[in-house]
Amino acid sequence: MAHLVGSVLAVVTAVLAAACALLYGLGFRWWRDRTGWHLLAFMAVIATIAAVQAVDLLVDEGVGWFVGVRLVAFGLAPPVLAWRLAILVRALPGERRRRREWRGHRCRG
Repeated sequence: MAHLVGSVLAVVTAVLAAACALLYGLGFRWWRDRTGWHLLAFMAVIATIAAVQAVDLLVDEGVGWFVGVRLVAFGLAPPVLAWRLAILVRALPGERRRRREWRGHRCRG
C-alpha cells in the first residue's frame, strides 16, 4: 500500500512540477533578467527529475534509452542547484555587508 501511495505521489509531483515550469515559461517574461532565467531553469530541472522518477516506476532499469535520459536529467541538476546556492550565499545579510566593505576598501586603497 505504501508503495502505491508513494508512486501516486511521485506522478502527482511530476505533473505539478511540469505545470509550474510550463506556466512560468509560457506565461511570464522570464528572459528579462537573471532571476527569471534562474527560476525557469530551477523549475525545469525539478520537473525533469520528478518526471524521470515517475517514469522510472514504469520502465525496467535496464532500458538503454532511459539510462541516457536519467543521466541527462540528473546531470543538469548540480549546475542549477549550485547556481541557486550561489544566489543564496550572495543574498546572506552578512555576505552583502562584507562585499560592500571589501569593495569600499579596495576603492580607497
